[in-house]
Amino acid sequence: MNNSQVYQTKQLVEILKKSPFESMGNLINYISPNRENKISERTFHRIKATLRDDYGIVVKYSRANEGFYLDEEKSINIESFLSHMEILATGEQISHNLNGNNNSLSFIEFENRSAIEVIPNFKSVLDAIQQNFPISFIHNSFYYYKEIKEQEYTLNPYYLKQYQNRWYVVGETEKGYRTFGLDRIKNIETGTKKFKSKINEAKEKFSHVVGLNTMDHKLQTIKLSFHISQKLYVESLPLHNSQKQINLDNHKSFDISLNIHPNFEFSQQILKYGSMVKVLEPKWLAEEIKEELRKGFEGYL
Repeated sequence: MNNSQVYQTKQLVEILKKSPFESMGNLINYISPNRENKISERTFHRIKATLRDDYGIVVKYSRANEGFYLDEEKSINIESFLSHMEILATGEQISHNLNGNNNSLSFIEFENRSAIEVIPNFKSVLDAIQQNFPISFIHNSFYYYKEIKEQEYTLNPYYLKQYQNRWYVVGETEKGYRTFGLDRIKNIETGTKKFKSKINEAKEKFSHVVGLNTMDHKLQTIKLSFHISQKLYVESLPLHNSQKQINLDNHKSFDISLNIHPNFEFSQQILKYGSMVKVLEPKWLAEEIKEELRKGFEGYL
């Protein structure tokens, strides 16, 4: 798709997520380039068909509500689709600028090269996932800081997950569910004996965590109180999809609740806000964060 088509497809999904049951006329106005260049009804239906056939995103019309909506039960993964389209739109824009100005990249700074370096692994693992084939590989662990520890694994890969600009494969070994960073695996070999995918079970298992570790603590409600200056940041980049604002009558802070398995990655997210956040509940987590802050303070004495 060209940049205009990417934009229109992405816009249609974003609008219906925020405002379901919009009429066709309103949707056409929203996603058209301008008033003079409105897309036709035929183009609108072609965009719907592209969403359904190429991405598994189902847009339906509700007679009762006289408008279109996203059928989330029959759609594959709307959030992943929007992230994918964001990458396509950005890439298309960069490519467009490069065509007329060969120094465009001097004005752009990417976060790091980790996403680029794993492209060969990404393709190999994704191919195995799509075909339900196991993979064997050598994994380098980050946990052994004195020396690199290499270990061989065989994995039934279920899906790919991005976290903090790194790609991970989520799957199952003979000892249970595991995640492996694509930048830390090598010598990938694809097996030939198909397995039965457990992608829905795997996604459900990891749906209540921030990051990658599901084993630290049981599922529970976490309540955090942020300095009011952090409200827009935390709203625009939620810590987890279960995030909800609480204590709405309190205008001196921004308080939220989350329903998650608290783990190491979540604690790191809290600690990065420093004095701008306080754990309200549970008490054990508040004490744990307080102890980490104390150790950090003592490191400067």
